[in-house]
Amino acid sequence: MKIGVYTNYNKDPHGMIAKRFCGILAKRGVECGYFYGDGGSDASRDLAKAGKIGDVLVAFGGDGTMLNVVGYCAQNEIPILGVNLGRIGFLSEASKDELEKVVDALISGGCTVERRAMLCADTGSEKILALNEIVLGTDSNSRVCTIDVSVNGHHADSVRGDGVIVATATGSTAYSLSCNGPVLAPDVNAFIINAICPHSLHFCPIVVNSDSRIKLVCGGLGMRLTADGRIFALGDGNCAIDIARSPKDALFIRFGKQSFYEKLVTKLSYWGE
Repeated sequence: MKIGVYTNYNKDPHGMIAKRFCGILAKRGVECGYFYGDGGSDASRDLAKAGKIGDVLVAFGGDGTMLNVVGYCAQNEIPILGVNLGRIGFLSEASKDELEKVVDALISGGCTVERRAMLCADTGSEKILALNEIVLGTDSNSRVCTIDVSVNGHHADSVRGDGVIVATATGSTAYSLSCNGPVLAPDVNAFIINAICPHSLHFCPIVVNSDSRIKLVCGGLGMRLTADGRIFALGDGNCAIDIARSPKDALFIRFGKQSFYEKLVTKLSYWGE
């Protein structure tokens, strides 16, 4: 087995924690590939340039780091184990104090792989993956846009507001939650269509099957698409975005006993403090 190690040097200065982890692996006779970066939107591209990083990737950072490496890992079917160095760590499985436990789980096989659905947005010129959410809106908070939403070819609503979020079950605890969206357990095969600051008295989030094909159509100035925080400018004029489940799932390694519901209480309670 070869284990790839990626660390966000903004969270792990000089890579000290990740290098300590690599040292533990070396003592156990496990081959290790070490990579580092700022955990930003170029993380997947940097890993792709590195070639085959390993059979598993252990990522040191926060949820942002996980979101930015998951695209490469999903496309190459590489499971990820997150070591949380951030604040919330919803996607992580271990803390920096559990490095020995992580190595034990990986070597002994005492862990499972959890699949998480991802989104694929087709802009007509490129296809964009996201684990949490795809957001369509304007590049200015002071400008309102109108977005027509259809599901499987049927008109679902017209949203006038700051934008529309399409979120996975994983992303239901992220941006969509801040817009009063529902929380979905990760094993629920559904997506959420939610509005950002709708100028309406009636709009409520819509939950659709994850096999659904969602289309967002809008026109206006300075439209942009955001995928897990990565921004893609769409320019002025009409645009149509087709969103569906990606054929590739994100794969996360789990060995802890903390359930999703326990995480929900502990992480969101902390978030709210």
